[in-house]
Amino acid sequence: MGNTSPRVYRPYNPRWFNLILRHTVGFYLKVRYRIRTQGTELFDTLSPPYVILPNHVAMIDPLMVASFVPQPVYWIASDSNLRSTVMRNLLRIVGSIPKSKFIPDVETVHTVVNVIRKRGGVVGIYPEGTASFDGHTLPLIPSTAKLIKLLRVPVISVVLRGAYFSMPRWSWFHRRGRIEIHFKQSLSPEEIRQLSVEEILSRLEASILHDESQWEATARVPFFRRALAENLETVLFQCPHCGDIGSMRSSGRTFRCTACGVSYQMDRFYRLRRGGPVGGELVTIRDLSLQQEKSFPLFLKQKMERKKAACLFSDPGVVVLRGRKLRPLSRFRTGRLALFPDRIELRPLSGGRLVFPLSEVEGEGVFQRNNFEFYHNRILYQVRFANRSASALKWLMALRFLHGLTA
Repeated sequence: MGNTSPRVYRPYNPRWFNLILRHTVGFYLKVRYRIRTQGTELFDTLSPPYVILPNHVAMIDPLMVASFVPQPVYWIASDSNLRSTVMRNLLRIVGSIPKSKFIPDVETVHTVVNVIRKRGGVVGIYPEGTASFDGHTLPLIPSTAKLIKLLRVPVISVVLRGAYFSMPRWSWFHRRGRIEIHFKQSLSPEEIRQLSVEEILSRLEASILHDESQWEATARVPFFRRALAENLETVLFQCPHCGDIGSMRSSGRTFRCTACGVSYQMDRFYRLRRGGPVGGELVTIRDLSLQQEKSFPLFLKQKMERKKAACLFSDPGVVVLRGRKLRPLSRFRTGRLALFPDRIELRPLSGGRLVFPLSEVEGEGVFQRNNFEFYHNRILYQVRFANRSASALKWLMALRFLHGLTA
């Protein structure tokens, strides 16, 4: 990996560059995604410093939200996005503040405090820590409330509706429909002083709560793309009918299980209709996701009860990269990645197996659409799957379940 450290990273967010982005990229996004806004009039009387706090559904969320904020926004972003020289320089000039996902980072807090108190700027925080997998707001990271308590500046909550269906996390292709962006002040400095950290967290959760499927049921916005369902199996990896893992496949608007044959057809409103002689059942992505949240842990429990030392599941042909902080990732090994109740094993094409005890693994997450990441001894490992149907979310959910058994 070498001993060369990258130059010290300092975010810089010039107003002139922000204006250029708003009138070029921002204008394109407004037209491309038919963006409507509500509540932007609050910026007529609001002066920095303050915090922007949106729900998170896609990589371009910051660009969409920032297009309607008059001041430059310093967004807290995963350090995984800043590992290439090009991306690091680009994200630096738009004021991105790097943070390791789900890992405490004192440097990030210091930078945020500096932007708020010394620069009098605007900081953007995604309190879920990662983009939604099924269109429903994820649980918020509790430390977000502690940071808000520390900063004691106005909090502007932002809810994006229609953005998940326009840019599903599981798809490589965007769709044309409609996006609504709602701005509202959820906390004032006075309220922050009076409320406890727990009360602040509860207020933040309520302010950005959103269910895309529920919104679509009322809004009835059609979304257009020929291959609407393709790659849905990276999120819904367990068959809702037979419970098999990794057997779901998609093509065009069809979503089916290769093990039991159950099949669904997706319409322009993201509803899945079950086919076959007993067809007619209509479900949403959120419905199947909630079912999977219950059935997948049961699958793991049953497998562990049958044989505690057995492999729970594995994926062949993975490419593993590794690195630290903002250093570029380097190719590490290629082989089969296997999960056991107490460890992750990497069985490379050549050489001996590598073992990562789960007691030493932390910060697991999904980067971008479908790359699985975890930290071991403060080193980041990123897993890329050769098979597009393989699911990084499957690994994330399994590790969180196993870590929960020993918590």
